[in-house]
Amino acid sequence: MVDDSSARFHSLIIEHAPVWVNTLDTEGRVTLWNRAAERISGYRREEVVGHAAVWEWLYPDREYRATLLAEAEVVIREGREMAGRESTILTRSGEERTLSWHAQRFFDDDGALLGASAIAEDITERKQLEERAQRQHRLQAIVSAISAQFADISADAVDNAVTGVLQRLNEFFRMGRAYVIRFRPGGQTMDLVHEWCAPGIRPFLDEMQGIPLEAHAWVTGQIRRGRTVHVPDVDDLPEAAAFEQAEFRRQSIESLLLIPLISDQNAFGMLGFDSVNQRFHWNREEITTLQVVADIIAGTFARKQVEAELARQARVDGLTGLANRRQFDAVLERECRSRRAVNLALLMIDIDHFKPYNDRFGHQRGDDCLRRVAAVLQEAAHRPTDLVARYGGEEFACILPDTTLEGARAVAERVRREVEALQLDHPDNATGGVTVSLGVGVVTERRSLEPEALLGEADRLLYCAKREGRNRVCVAGL
Repeated sequence: MVDDSSARFHSLIIEHAPVWVNTLDTEGRVTLWNRAAERISGYRREEVVGHAAVWEWLYPDREYRATLLAEAEVVIREGREMAGRESTILTRSGEERTLSWHAQRFFDDDGALLGASAIAEDITERKQLEERAQRQHRLQAIVSAISAQFADISADAVDNAVTGVLQRLNEFFRMGRAYVIRFRPGGQTMDLVHEWCAPGIRPFLDEMQGIPLEAHAWVTGQIRRGRTVHVPDVDDLPEAAAFEQAEFRRQSIESLLLIPLISDQNAFGMLGFDSVNQRFHWNREEITTLQVVADIIAGTFARKQVEAELARQARVDGLTGLANRRQFDAVLERECRSRRAVNLALLMIDIDHFKPYNDRFGHQRGDDCLRRVAAVLQEAAHRPTDLVARYGGEEFACILPDTTLEGARAVAERVRREVEALQLDHPDNATGGVTVSLGVGVVTERRSLEPEALLGEADRLLYCAKREGRNRVCVAGL
């Protein structure tokens, strides 16, 4: 009676143990399956006791299952104990769980081998936490490297570096697409400016240019308010995002993450990640870390913009907005050394009797006169390759690549007429209004030329126009 009571007690302990307990006979068939085994696996004891089919259900991969059963065979036949062996099962509900196994064989009272007993601890959550911590550590290492890379990056290296960042992050998360979108000045449209796509994923860099913000009002509204947009399932988007939802579905986007790019407390774009053809959920630590990346990119863009503005200011005349003498010298040097252009024209322009004008009307009106003449020059030499510069004082210069002698004469005459048409009063000038004199030098054959030679010729022709009475054009070819 005592023995029966003790056996019953031991049976209850096994039945209600918080860990998986099962036993196998010498043929690998299940002989015991406790409640924890039922709960974890999803299979009732009535389904598994007496046969070995459950192992096919738990381990559907044939090779993986064969390896594990071979190890169980070693435990039963050779008496080797198993301790801490981890395996991943597929439960009845289709969920993967990770178990840590301890197994050994057992005998009856007469010493006959009965089979093997196994105890398994469900360590799924612990493994997930460990993997999550390791994953976060790797992500932080990537971000630290990005931060170091961007600390002193030059402006001309920023674009390639940003694309490289998108590639690293896209590959880390195994996403479909990573990208940067920027809002245009004025806040009406936006452009996709950087993109990295996984193999087989369609890029949109060429298509997504000048996209109206209003068309994506829900998303852009969130971003412009400085809010991160995390959408694990696009089907859960609110009704207000119906247009965006349709676009995401069209692009096979299942999940996305959009992080504002902020400078001076204003969002000017976004860092985005699209999970294509599969759903994905970024955890809170990952989102926080990616916000750091967005801040690095935003800060780099802002610094690049400041550097570009400083560089522009170094090349631009502050009064007229034209190129300054430094920029003029550099472009003239380049064009003269180039063997690409068959023709190269240089216009030297001088406002007639400007000093008396300035003395009579004052510097403020004199500055306005310079700006008005500069505007005429910019309108006349409007091609992307043309350069108009303030050469010094009341003198201007204009470089016209690929321009014939007659073409340069036509531009110069147009400038002369339109300045005269401004009808700016100038009592100290013969015409009674502001006029200009122009000297035009033109290279008419394919050859390298010293800048000083062309400049000297155009300057000589300018003084020729002045000597002949001003308000005229003198032209010659080299």
